[in-house]
Amino acid sequence: MVKAGTYRERAVFQRLSEGAVDDYGNVYTGWSSLATRWADMRERTGKERISGGALADVGGATLRVRSDSTTQAITAADRVVIRGYTWAIKDVIQVDAKDTVLEFLLERGVAA
Repeated sequence: MVKAGTYRERAVFQRLSEGAVDDYGNVYTGWSSLATRWADMRERTGKERISGGALADVGGATLRVRSDSTTQAITAADRVVIRGYTWAIKDVIQVDAKDTVLEFLLERGVAA
């Protein structure tokens, strides 16, 4: 069991939602908040790479949250906002056999 004191940051999980259709058939989409949870984030040092002649800054992190019915429904198609940055979810891992904690592998600096 993870101690409650390790979950010190607020993470907002967001899901892409379809909106209204205009007169020309274009669908407006936007991100809507799915859930807000206390989380434990461990950021890895960023990597710089040159892509197409431009310097790209990519960061990685792991984010742990307590498992519940809402967090179990979060997939790699969703994203999370924490520490003022928007992070793409790359993978979701069940940490323990009792299914009490989920770990999200995150990446910043890429399309979310």
